[in-house]
Amino acid sequence: MDPIKKISIKAHFILGLIIATMVCLGVFIIGALGIHATWPAFFVMISFFISGADVKNLPNILIGSLTGLILAFLLLIAATPTIAAIGPTLGILLLVWIVVFSIVFGKEFVPKAFNDFAFIYFTIALISAAEAATMTPAAIISEYVTWGLTAIIGGGGILAGIIFCITLARKYGLLPPASAEEGH
Repeated sequence: MDPIKKISIKAHFILGLIIATMVCLGVFIIGALGIHATWPAFFVMISFFISGADVKNLPNILIGSLTGLILAFLLLIAATPTIAAIGPTLGILLLVWIVVFSIVFGKEFVPKAFNDFAFIYFTIALISAAEAATMTPAAIISEYVTWGLTAIIGGGGILAGIIFCITLARKYGLLPPASAEEGH
């Protein structure tokens, strides 16, 4: 077997062990805290990896995730009066248009908050919009605050654990140095 391929297989095996272990540990801890919606934490982790696994992207990911959740929450709050004024289809389309425009245009001025991660969290948070229509405002606020904290604390904690384990694996020679992985 090609020596470079052998190193790559070993590195991916170790990375798989680290990431899978930290994901399961994260699910266990978040669940033990009574939080059932773990998606905000895992979208932070997924966003980190799809954006190149560069810690410099973390502020954009974390701030963007909170922005997306806040925008989804504001849309839900504005939905009732807007729908009452102009109807359900136009009301929702208008609100979605305003938010999408704000994310795209706001990226020019506040890119840490208005970015692709805000768009992701806005979209995912609205999957439960029909359920939110049956909830009290206090319950909606509680859910969105929990999602935000889960993204920041849970997602940040899982990523910190992954980065710590990868750093240890590199220190003890189980993974090649970060500079050796560039270009793979």
